[in-house]
Amino acid sequence: MIGYLIFGITLIIYIALSSFVLQPAPRGGDYTIGYAYAAFTLITAYGLSSLLLTINITASGGFNWISDSTFKRNAAVAILWLGTVAGVVYCTIGRTEYHKYYHLTGSVRLLSYIIYYGATWLPLLMLVPYFLFLKHEWQDTFFPNLFKIPLVLACVLGFLLLLTPKIMSDILLKPFKKLDEHELAFNHAMKNIEKYQAVVSLLYYSGKEYDGPIRNAALSKIKANKNLENELIAILERLSPYGAYYFLDENKIEHPERFTEPIIKSFSTIIADMHEDIVNPYKGVAFDVAILLRVLDGQFKGSIEVFKPHILKLQEVMKTPLAKNRYYGNTEQCNEVIYKNRKEVKNWLDKH
Repeated sequence: MIGYLIFGITLIIYIALSSFVLQPAPRGGDYTIGYAYAAFTLITAYGLSSLLLTINITASGGFNWISDSTFKRNAAVAILWLGTVAGVVYCTIGRTEYHKYYHLTGSVRLLSYIIYYGATWLPLLMLVPYFLFLKHEWQDTFFPNLFKIPLVLACVLGFLLLLTPKIMSDILLKPFKKLDEHELAFNHAMKNIEKYQAVVSLLYYSGKEYDGPIRNAALSKIKANKNLENELIAILERLSPYGAYYFLDENKIEHPERFTEPIIKSFSTIIADMHEDIVNPYKGVAFDVAILLRVLDGQFKGSIEVFKPHILKLQEVMKTPLAKNRYYGNTEQCNEVIYKNRKEVKNWLDKH
């Protein structure tokens, strides 16, 4: 009678636990504390009730089929219980929705759901055999392995679920990490290029750090913009000008005379940023001034004398002592760029 009572309590807790697992987990805030408390309470209750049920069935001889040795039988029962409960604990608290973070399909996606909702099906592999153990005569009416196999399977799967992070890492995360870094990044970039209309946004994807197809798609859309020169001028005058200079370094414009004043205005940003890049230890690698100088020589030769005073100011700023250390970059590499910029500016001024 006590066995049925404990089984009934365990069954009620299992139903509550399943209902809890089927609810979406909160993403943050005060609800997370309540969620964690509820999970802990249900797990503790299930663990204790299933342990009492296991002890009751063991005492009544339900596990005598395992071994005639009391020690071996009790050790085996402890392992069976521990493996199953450990799996339930993981599936309730430590589970991860791999199907949400990776573009899984087919059987792999199904496996992710099976793992995530493990606390709803794994206890059944314990509770169904335990129900048969409550009456010894019921065991004789079924195939002997009918109640043994699910119990052993629950234990094995429970321990395997603890290895889920490692298993999923080996099976899923490594290949899908490559997908994240390459194919997903590529698809994301191409979608943005298709969505963006402003030149300033498209310039982001026209840099040499992006693969050819991405750069070509961005450049094609930039060049097709009928308002291209006006937008480039606005970028030089009011925004960070570096993307515009990268573009002008490789692409000719039709009306260079319109860009003289915008370029002059951009020097205030470039000079201020260069000073910050030199003295601020929290800054990374500075802008490559050679790009700017190539643009001036390549498309604005007629305005060199107008630009020269600003290059002289840039040269003066670049004489500022360098920061001793860089917290977000290689100090030697950052300093090499500054030294290179100094040399580039000196050579340009000597030539002009």
